[in-house]
Amino acid sequence: MNPNRLPVADSAPYHDALARCVDHWGLVPEKTELVRDGVNHVFSTENAGGEPIIVRVSDGSERERAEIEGELIWLDHLIRHGCTVSTPVRSLNGELLETCVLPSGTFHVACFVRFGGRLLNPSTDAEWNDALFLKLGREIARLHRISDALRLPRDHDRKPWHESNVSRFPDPLPAAFDPAVCARMQALTDDMRSRPTRAPHYGLVHRDLHAGNFLYENGQIEIIDFDLGCYGWRVMDLTVLLFAHYFYPSKMVANASPRRASEVLATMVRGYREEYAMDPEQLEMVEDLLKLRSVVSYIAMAPAPEHWQVALGNPSPSVSESLRWIERFWREGAEFGVDVRSL
Repeated sequence: MNPNRLPVADSAPYHDALARCVDHWGLVPEKTELVRDGVNHVFSTENAGGEPIIVRVSDGSERERAEIEGELIWLDHLIRHGCTVSTPVRSLNGELLETCVLPSGTFHVACFVRFGGRLLNPSTDAEWNDALFLKLGREIARLHRISDALRLPRDHDRKPWHESNVSRFPDPLPAAFDPAVCARMQALTDDMRSRPTRAPHYGLVHRDLHAGNFLYENGQIEIIDFDLGCYGWRVMDLTVLLFAHYFYPSKMVANASPRRASEVLATMVRGYREEYAMDPEQLEMVEDLLKLRSVVSYIAMAPAPEHWQVALGNPSPSVSESLRWIERFWREGAEFGVDVRSL
């Protein structure tokens, strides 16, 4: 494991935390490679029995232990009721989460079974099609329906969407942010905080469901990386994919357009309704939830576009160009234009 290969300067503590926990799960250091870096560092590895394992090392200053334990309780509930999602692995001590206190801070380590599937490339893989969107809609609906039967313990609960760091601008505002754009974004965020949060429109959501957070194999989907899971509007889990692959320039597919995004949404909604209710009132939020996703992307990426350029695989258009597109979108008062009238 070589922390010098990472595009962030503070990567070494994550490796130190992982090294502390190798023996807890019987992991093989020589088989361990970085998959993704950021607030969470994700590694692929094997245990001593040769079983593929995913390791996630989380910064304790961003996510408290109790909140991560709530995520693991949620995943266990979903698995026991038939959802195909990330499966936590207990350590040799019988723990789902190990915490390391280092001079650089506190880090939480969790391991998950590595599903046999693969990440799809929306731009090149033939499986990125309407059959996938239909099934993805069903899987999202099943996740929501089963989540409605869970009441997380108060001391292990997840947060509402607006309390997450990815929904809040830093104060004071760094120079990387356009103040006028941020003011308009904040006005939308404040407005949405005042909106009704009635079930089943509102509840536990994944919140980050794009092509990088589900695996595909032989028609089966496993939804992974629930770290941003929170309480929010259920339609959030449909709009994230639309924003990421049909509007955001750095990840946009070749045939992207508002019309195609509308067709993808219609197919996901059709699959969703095979499993759970979704009425027009929920779908009326699509435009604003797309805008809210652009806010999340701007808050996360504006301070470190060079990091995200590497993390997203050096895309073209660049992350810097995408951030300028988001700023223009907000300055001009533009609309995404996804048509939900027939849904």
